[in-house]
Amino acid sequence: MRIIDASTYQLGVSALDASKTVVRTGTISTPTLSELSAGSATVQVCGQIQSQDVLTAAIALDSTGSMADNDPSALRKGAALSFVDRMTVSDQATVLSFDTATTPTNGLDAAHVWQDFTSDKTLLRTAVAQATFDGGGTPLYDAINDANTLLTGKTGANKSILVLTDGEDNSSGTPLSDVIARAKQSGVRVFAIGLDAEDYLDFTELENIASQTGGLFQKASDAAQLTAYFDNVFNAVNAQGCLQLNFTVKPATGTTVTGKISFTIAASGKADAQLNVPFSLTVR
Repeated sequence: MRIIDASTYQLGVSALDASKTVVRTGTISTPTLSELSAGSATVQVCGQIQSQDVLTAAIALDSTGSMADNDPSALRKGAALSFVDRMTVSDQATVLSFDTATTPTNGLDAAHVWQDFTSDKTLLRTAVAQATFDGGGTPLYDAINDANTLLTGKTGANKSILVLTDGEDNSSGTPLSDVIARAKQSGVRVFAIGLDAEDYLDFTELENIASQTGGLFQKASDAAQLTAYFDNVFNAVNAQGCLQLNFTVKPATGTTVTGKISFTIAASGKADAQLNVPFSLTVR
């Protein structure tokens, strides 16, 4: 989800074919909205499905102490591995962890790099395993800034940060505004997953980073959802379209609004697909 303003929310749309391969180009049409739980709204297409360049990704995994409680079975490891497994031979990724107890890699503020950019899935899988542990506090903004530093100078138009965290920033020296400005200047999109098992965290600023850099934010209420969410991010960084929800009668700030969007996707050489997709968002 991207938040444009308090009344305007954008939802990313990606599609898979029968072989579970991402549909690279598609046309979204005739969106309709139903079962809205609060307020009144309209829906429109804000972007057709378009293929992205080969992927250059920085996978930043939260290794703070709270992960021991929120992800005691280290399900984030399997989720990140599923992302790696879906990469093509042309894609590249680097793997880093962040917390306040681990010494940052030289030249970085908070993140420790376990594997530099590579297409070698064996190396990436080893790095994901090394990056999955429980440490100190949450230097989230510094870590995103570090990931952006690693991506700076890389070629290609599809430079993306995938960040997973279960906390709000509490240890960074980098201001939020600088994180957003640097990512935008570098052409880096931030795709963020916020794990909030107790439903008490405020991910507003993380949502802002994702929205303003052209990425997406998704909140997970249980670690068991992480693999599906990492899959969603992989789909989005390869090809995505956009549906925009416009509130004409806006519910109160903080209201959780659910509903369903129905639409058609057409792609060359494939039968049209009629989709009915539930959504949930928190009003800003």
